[in-house]
Amino acid sequence: MSAPEPAEALVRLLSTTDSPPKDDKGKKFQRKRLRIFSPMSFPRLYCSYAANILLSGAVIALSVALSLSERRPEPVSIKNANGACPRNWIGFGSKCFYFSEDTSNWTFSQNFCKELEAHLARFDNMEELNFLKRYTGTFDYWIGLHRESPKHTWRWMDNTEYNSSVPIQGVENYAYLNSKKISSARIYSDRRWICSKPICCILQCQIPCASS
Repeated sequence: MSAPEPAEALVRLLSTTDSPPKDDKGKKFQRKRLRIFSPMSFPRLYCSYAANILLSGAVIALSVALSLSERRPEPVSIKNANGACPRNWIGFGSKCFYFSEDTSNWTFSQNFCKELEAHLARFDNMEELNFLKRYTGTFDYWIGLHRESPKHTWRWMDNTEYNSSVPIQGVENYAYLNSKKISSARIYSDRRWICSKPICCILQCQIPCASS
């Protein structure tokens, strides 16, 4: 058998001295895999995730707190402040209104309202009048308009003159309303009634309460 060529002998020598055995390579690779997937690496991974979550939550909470602090509280609409009215009363505008289910004459109705520290209802604008009409339905309700005779002007319970923004039909001296109109009847006629009183009186405001 002939001796190997010098080049071939050199290649074999380098391959045996510089390259580790195949078994050593396998063991090193296996040790690296064990280090990567060892049980000690999972708690560190979880801690990293937890820290990121906590940091993100803190950032979100801080952003929400800043945005809320910049907002000014919105004024509460008095039209939705039914909580300021007694039970079975309805709040609208600056007043609370009570709609009876019983019927009686005008005098009894007014005395009933007085017992509740109120008066037969008064409206001061078309918005309040439309609200009252919306709740009356098909029934007639006494309100706080009256006059001494057909020759006199209509007045509210505090003796304030009615501005006649809506004409009152009929020739009698005590007013009632329903969903369609304001009309008049005799004092002893039986009808339902509406009481009203200012919300400021209920809330015990320091400002004087206008007559309802």
